[in-house]
Amino acid sequence: MIRNYLKTAWRTMVKDKTYATINILGLTIGLAACMLVFTVVIDELSYDKFWSRADDLYKVNSSNKMADGLYQKNRYTPLGLAYMLKERFPEMEQFATINSSEARLRIRNDDLDGIALTVIDTDTNALEMFDFQVVSGQLTPFVAGQKNLVITESFRDRHFKGEEPIGKIIEDVPTWSKSPTSYLITAVIKDIPQNTHLRADAIALTRPPADNGELTKKGIRGGRNIYYMLKPGTDAVAFNDKINSWFRDFMENPNEKKNVSFELQPVTEIYLDSDFDSELTVRGNRNTIYILTGVGALLLLIACINFVNLSTARAMKRLKETGVRKILGAQRSQLVGQFLTESLLFFSVSTILAVGLYRLALPVIESFIGHGLAHSLLANVGTFGVTLALVFAMSIVTGAYPAWLLSGFNPSNTLRGKLFQDRIVSAGGMRKALVVVQFTIAIVVLVALLVVRYQVDYLADKPLGYDKENLLHIGVRNWEGKGETFKTELKKLPGIEAASIAGWSPVDGAVTFRMLPFDHPLKDDEKIEIQCIVADFDFVQTLGFKLQEGRHLNAAYATDAFELNATWQMDSLERHQYINSRAVLITASTAEMLGVQELGVPIPKLGYPPVGILQDFHRESLHHALGPVFILGEQNPDYTRMFIRTTPGMEKQAQESLMKLWRKIYPNRLLDAQWVTDILDKQYEAEQKQQTLFSFFSGLMLFLSAMGVFGLVVHAAQQRVKEIGIRKVLGASVSSIMRLLSADFVKLVLVAVVIASPIVWWAMNKWLEDFAYRIDIQWWMFAAAGLAAVVIALATVSWQALRAAAANPVDSLRDE
Repeated sequence: MIRNYLKTAWRTMVKDKTYATINILGLTIGLAACMLVFTVVIDELSYDKFWSRADDLYKVNSSNKMADGLYQKNRYTPLGLAYMLKERFPEMEQFATINSSEARLRIRNDDLDGIALTVIDTDTNALEMFDFQVVSGQLTPFVAGQKNLVITESFRDRHFKGEEPIGKIIEDVPTWSKSPTSYLITAVIKDIPQNTHLRADAIALTRPPADNGELTKKGIRGGRNIYYMLKPGTDAVAFNDKINSWFRDFMENPNEKKNVSFELQPVTEIYLDSDFDSELTVRGNRNTIYILTGVGALLLLIACINFVNLSTARAMKRLKETGVRKILGAQRSQLVGQFLTESLLFFSVSTILAVGLYRLALPVIESFIGHGLAHSLLANVGTFGVTLALVFAMSIVTGAYPAWLLSGFNPSNTLRGKLFQDRIVSAGGMRKALVVVQFTIAIVVLVALLVVRYQVDYLADKPLGYDKENLLHIGVRNWEGKGETFKTELKKLPGIEAASIAGWSPVDGAVTFRMLPFDHPLKDDEKIEIQCIVADFDFVQTLGFKLQEGRHLNAAYATDAFELNATWQMDSLERHQYINSRAVLITASTAEMLGVQELGVPIPKLGYPPVGILQDFHRESLHHALGPVFILGEQNPDYTRMFIRTTPGMEKQAQESLMKLWRKIYPNRLLDAQWVTDILDKQYEAEQKQQTLFSFFSGLMLFLSAMGVFGLVVHAAQQRVKEIGIRKVLGASVSSIMRLLSADFVKLVLVAVVIASPIVWWAMNKWLEDFAYRIDIQWWMFAAAGLAAVVIALATVSWQALRAAAANPVDSLRDE
């Protein structure tokens, strides 16, 4: 019987090629897109779950209570805390300091700039916590004399072809230290899986650091990026409470005793839940996962709606077949089996094609997201089996309604080509509802695309309060006391207009230091955090900030001179007393926020006499609102960044001159100069990718919706062929018949616009909440999306309607 079901299903598919093509193409696209989307989602959710002790690994973050119940998180915690916890609490098994950073290694002597790679800097304790698979060499014992470097297989294959790297000593191209750091290659390990926030090409090992007294009863100084491994079975929540309870009893500093706490973050959550950690290079976003999951499900839903709609629309063509089968003794269950077999055949053919499309598209997806996927739905038999089982279940669920509808007609009516009136209403009403659902989804995605696009454009075009054009940025450097000399020589070069050494990064908004929390000058019982930028006295002019009132900082004034290095030797109280006596520049919003009435007068409760007010500038991305900023002047900052203003039209010459001077003064150091405009563009890379995704998926959704409408129009025209013939005989024009066939579908699209508008308005307002500066959602966005949907529907309907309207009425009326 199953064999007969399959033969009949195949013949039905071959006989009606238009119906089969639309269904198979729609299901193939829907299935392939859904498989790709869920591959990315599964990969995103799998981060760091492959470590054998993943359930026992935690990252420790600190939390500082601010005003109004707000908390400021920090990835760094005192090394002394880790030592004390290990000594006092049996739950603590091991800890390690871990940092992931970009580096350059000089493999060959003639390779001046080295080879770029990502390196995990850690100590040998990490080898007990994370399981790395050794290919050659040995991870332990630690070989004294220099850092031990463990490289991955792929790095070895790329850079040590035909060589044995074990035992080689190589150097880095330093960006910070005065001299290169030596590394001894001690082992080769299998590639670290891509689905980890510790993604890297190599591991630089040192001995475990000694307790340096960063945690004392008087307060916290410094901090490290520290991971803990708890003993198996430890209740992490209870242990977290125990840590904070012990810290409050231990600490004498009243501010830290009251406001500072620590949080154990599972290593499996770091990738998706570290928005506060701007230094984390491999980072995901839960909202992106929600968006991708929704889009994948909606694409497949539209494809399934097409299948249901076309299957029910074909009911009229199969009435007699169904009636004859029933008269010859076919049970309803047998008819249901036949129609479900047809559904299964369509899904099977579509699945085969979708798998092929999926395999072809995977490299494109990996290129788009910027890294390889650790998981694939075709990677193993189990995963592939689950995928096939889900597709099988989907084919049954999707085919159930058409099977139930087609098998339930009265045979006497079906042989006369008639349905029960209530079934006509039921089937027609269902098809209309499903068309509305299709276009509602498509319109939601279209409006979302418009909102994302205009928000991204707004971010790119919004004035930042400084001149970002023709501005180069050199990352954090140790200038070795030669920064001022380098800057002076630099300004003599052609194409260079100005230069400044400053402790501010346009990459992530990082500043030299933060002052927190201090009593708010105007509001009792409220704290305030102030961002401090320490820069030389050319900073304001080089960046192009606008002075609104007062004067610039000037080295000639004793109060304007600030020495950052001197503050590191002071305790927190001494540092505060020293800093708050220094003159500062502030922004207009800072002056308003702190109630500054007169320049040169220390701010109440704070000190820091402001001598000038700058127009507001955006210190970090537009995701964040303007906060209070102080600029302090230092004559020769030594551990910070540099900004270089170039002459328009002479950018290339300026870069070449910069490189020559750099080689002369810092012959062994790496120069990594980037245009500020390029850096700022990267801040919104996630939004730009979302825009690309919305563009692609909205196109797919509209295409699938148009295909469904096209199929329905084809069948509607076939069902009304005699009606159209009679109308033409009675004098109806081609245009009137086209309006007749098109009107119903246009009405459905307009209903979809009405339903979609409040849904997408709510969703996109929630999305825009992540931006401190954002566009307003405009009415024309809904109108544009609705018009696009109507035009696509009309274009789809009109072609088939024109064919039906232009047909010879003699042919359509001559039936039997």
